[in-house]
Amino acid sequence: MNGRIKHRRKKDLVIRLEDAPFKYQEAFNSLRTNLKFISMQKECKKIVVTSSIPDEGKSCVAINLALSLASAGSFVLLIDCDLRKPSLHRYLNIPAGSRSGLTNVLNNLGELDKSNIHFVQKGFYVLTSGVIPPNPVEVLGSPVMGGFIEGLDRLYDYIIMDTAPVSVVTDAAVLSQFADGVLMVVRQKMVTFEQARQAKKNLDAVNANILGVALNDFDMRHIDSESGYYYSYYYNYGGKG
Repeated sequence: MNGRIKHRRKKDLVIRLEDAPFKYQEAFNSLRTNLKFISMQKECKKIVVTSSIPDEGKSCVAINLALSLASAGSFVLLIDCDLRKPSLHRYLNIPAGSRSGLTNVLNNLGELDKSNIHFVQKGFYVLTSGVIPPNPVEVLGSPVMGGFIEGLDRLYDYIIMDTAPVSVVTDAAVLSQFADGVLMVVRQKMVTFEQARQAKKNLDAVNANILGVALNDFDMRHIDSESGYYYSYYYNYGGKG
């Protein structure tokens, strides 16, 4: 993380992709393209985004993946399923007084009201976490949650679910039963090999479909010129989440 980014507020870290550096845009466009290729073989529209440990940038990846999909014409709903330390409302500067979100919807037996959804830009909408419950795992793994996600499947092209780190708690593993796949975010020089391997084990234990890994803060100096074209599968971003 460079000094310029380090001292910026979280909500300032989200930028419009069209204003971002070309390589940054291409990284997310490549991720979007890969997901579309996967969808050609098997439906992949309900995606859980998680990481091994906190501060690997999973929320930033979830937001910018949603932005990229929406910019390509898709109708996308991003849900803050991190019911322990939600952050999407801060990143997207959603006022505190309008945070009726996921848990409020589930308490209403999965009935979604337009007032729960926040518009970000054309094709991109957000459902915040709502009131923090005392039992996040039970809430995320409930039949009501499963039915709610299934209902959204008919309304949106993509449902992106930002969840808590999978090596810390089991939320992402439990939620994966309602998803088409899981995207792992791994931050260079932060997570250890053992932590990443344990995260994969936790997902494998519930037969989660791991779509792949997005590398955050990847140092391109470690790639030689002959393999440089692989850059599009990675991105370099300083955000936490």
